[in-house]
Amino acid sequence: MISLARHRTTDSIPSSFRGATPRNRLVALMKKAQAQIANGEAVHLDIDSKWSVTKDQLLTESNQKCAYCETHTSVVAFGDVEHYRPKSKYWWLAYVYDNYLASCSVCNQRFKGAKFEFAGVELKAPNITAATTEDELKEISKTIIPDPLDLAAVAAYENLHRAEKPLILNPYIDDPEQVFAWKALDGIREVEVTASNTFPDSDQLLDAAERIYGINRTELKRHRYRQYEIYNLSRVTAETPAVPQDLRDMHMALVKSMKNPDSPYSAMVRFFENDRGPL
Repeated sequence: MISLARHRTTDSIPSSFRGATPRNRLVALMKKAQAQIANGEAVHLDIDSKWSVTKDQLLTESNQKCAYCETHTSVVAFGDVEHYRPKSKYWWLAYVYDNYLASCSVCNQRFKGAKFEFAGVELKAPNITAATTEDELKEISKTIIPDPLDLAAVAAYENLHRAEKPLILNPYIDDPEQVFAWKALDGIREVEVTASNTFPDSDQLLDAAERIYGINRTELKRHRYRQYEIYNLSRVTAETPAVPQDLRDMHMALVKSMKNPDSPYSAMVRFFENDRGPL
């Protein structure tokens, strides 16, 4: 997992997720919630899918990789628009653009699903009753859905994230490379994600990543090792004086490219490069 950055322009963010449109959708959801509250029911909503239009941009921002496991997803599958905070629980965030990221179907559907854990102050559902007026609902919606082009509103939303202290990292807000380390297991030809020795609560965050979206599932560790083998061979070749310089240069260029954001498991390669030092 690597840090990601949202492209906050009118060309990159669909108009249906800017301005009044997502807030109007939330007002409609809150009206449905009101009806359930009036009947003494727990709020459980069927939410219309409107987010497929965001997928291409989310995949662009994640370099066509799963934002969780860093596997290229669009080559063999369409990929998912993942609700970082699951819409089944955080229904009022269903149309919040900053709650979306691109994920592979294995991380999202086979593992994460509706799971979400946190250690801080829980984000609360909007405080509505059966008597809340439509005008009041509209005002509430403005406080919940940050316009993705309004940097002040986005900053406030991200501060709520930090206060909640999720145990699943959000690569748009958190820096995963500070939290995780990597270990090559040559005997079984796997690379596993481990806890960083320098980041507080890294063990707890790693445990959540393993349980919630399978960051150390066997097939993923084996795929990482294949990339690690290529990296390791190129690194050794590049630093061997007996190898012709032009060939060494080619392998140095390959190592450099493997650290780029669009390369699979680039965080792993960066970690091993930092550990070994410059060529």
